[in-house]
Amino acid sequence: MDVDYMLACGIVWRKTADPVAGWELIEGLDSPDPHVRQLAQTILVECGEPSMNLLESAIATGTVSPDSAGECMAEILRGRAQQQWTACEFPMN
Repeated sequence: MDVDYMLACGIVWRKTADPVAGWELIEGLDSPDPHVRQLAQTILVECGEPSMNLLESAIATGTVSPDSAGECMAEILRGRAQQQWTACEFPMN
């Protein structure tokens, strides 16, 4: 698995949410290559909720360890929380 392949899977995942491409990204989280790991994580985080669902399934089936997926899931949750906070509007007096 190399960076070019990971990038191609990322493009497919972003545009179509194709599960095969998503699972390849999940596998990239355990790559020995730090560039592949970082790229997989970045793409999964940018795709948000579909990636979270895939990560949860991957952990449940043992495809990826919580250690490998944890940081990625935390970033998705931070993004979700930030959206909720920025969506709140408080009345100005």
